[in-house]
Amino acid sequence: MKKIIFFTSVLMSVFVLAQVGINEINPTATLDIKSKGNTNATKALEVNNSSGAEIFTVLDNGNVGVNITNPTAKLHTNGSIRYENLPVVSGSVSPLAIKSDGTVGTYVPEPTKYLYMEMASTVTTSSFPLSDTGVYTSIPLTSAQSVTNTIIAGFGTDTSATLNVNSTAISSSNVRYISFPDPGIYKINLNYYTSCTGSPADSSSNMLGIGTALFKANSASTSYNRQAVVRYNGLPRRNDTGTVIAGPYNFAIPHTVFLVFETTAANEKIALFVNYGFGDTFTSNVCSLATPAGLSNKITMNISKL
Repeated sequence: MKKIIFFTSVLMSVFVLAQVGINEINPTATLDIKSKGNTNATKALEVNNSSGAEIFTVLDNGNVGVNITNPTAKLHTNGSIRYENLPVVSGSVSPLAIKSDGTVGTYVPEPTKYLYMEMASTVTTSSFPLSDTGVYTSIPLTSAQSVTNTIIAGFGTDTSATLNVNSTAISSSNVRYISFPDPGIYKINLNYYTSCTGSPADSSSNMLGIGTALFKANSASTSYNRQAVVRYNGLPRRNDTGTVIAGPYNFAIPHTVFLVFETTAANEKIALFVNYGFGDTFTSNVCSLATPAGLSNKITMNISKL
C-alpha cells in the first residue's frame, strides 16, 4: 500500500510540475538532462534501436550524431537528409559547399591569384643571335619586374642548367626562372618585342621564325623539360615594289603568347626563352628585346591561377 501511495505521489508531482530532471533537482524544461561529463568522450544522451544499434547521440561538448556514435561536428549525420516545404528565397544568396570530409559551409569564391610583371623600355638587356634552333636565350624577368604577386611566386637564376628538348639535352647558363608554391593549373599571357639590326646572314627565305619556349623543372632541379613553343613568323619590311629593304627586321616584332601549364608539386619552376625557328638568320648578337614607339614596356606578362 505504501508503494502505491509513493508512485502515485511521484506521478502526481510529474503531472503538476510538468518538468522532469535527470541529474538535475531544479529542472528548467519539461525534460532537463544534466550529464556528468563535459568532454567529447562522454555522452549526455544516447538512443538505441531495438537491435541495440546507437541511432542518436548527444555528446557533452554539444555535438549531435545521427547514426554516428562519436560525432565530430555540431551536427554529424551518416545517411541522407530530406527537406520538405522549404521557403522560396529571393534576392542574393550564399551558396553552400561540401568539403571532402563531409562538412558543409558557405562557399566564398577565392580571389583570383595572379602575377603581373612589366619590364620598362629603359631596362638594359643582352643581345642574342637568331640562327640556331639549339640555342635558347632566357627572357630576363626577375623580381624587379614584379608589379602584383598574389600567387607569391618566387624568382631565381640557375647559373647552369640542362634544357631537355625531345631526346636532346642542351646546356644553358643563367636561366631565369619563376617558381610557384601552390600546385595547380596556371594561364600565362606574355607580350614582348624583338628586333634585329642590319641585314640577315642568310635571307633566302625572306621570313624570320622566332619561337617562345616554356620549360619546367622540379624545385630542386636544374634539369628543365620543354613544355611548349609558340612561334611567330616575322615578315621583313619591303619597299613599294615589294623588294626587301636594308635592315628588314630592324623594327619591333610583336610576340603574343597564351599558354596553360600545370605544376604538380610545390615550388616547381618555369623558364621562358627566345628561340630561333627557321628562315632568315642573324649569326651575330644583333637581335634584342625591343620597345615599339609609343609604348613604355618591352615586356609585360600576367600569370593567373585557374
